Amino acid sequence: MIEDKWTAYAGSWSQPHAARDAALKDLVADTVTYCDPGANVTGRAAFSAHMAQFQKDMPGTYFEIRDVKDHHGRSLANWTLRNRDGDEVMKGTSFATLSEDGRFASFTGFF
Repeated sequence: MIEDKWTAYAGSWSQPHAARDAALKDLVADTVTYCDPGANVTGRAAFSAHMAQFQKDMPGTYFEIRDVKDHHGRSLANWTLRNRDGDEVMKGTSFATLSEDGRFASFTGFF
């Protein structure tokens, strides 16, 4: 179910390095692309490094998926970034495509 994939993906942003890399191996294609207003990375290793930097810049934050829409290998997720106390930091939307094997192939984040 695509909602479960998005929830696992959101959780990977808060995981330590080894757990994050293991999760990403199952969730994203080797050649995944990720782009948001401040980043544009290609490849799973670069994506994991970007997530690690995010954790340093925004310690204790986590993503909560609010809702997901999908069709034909494309999906749109609305999310909330929360601080360690659960307070809202920001809301945003991410668009993703899926590879033929069902892993995420690309992400574009809007916030």
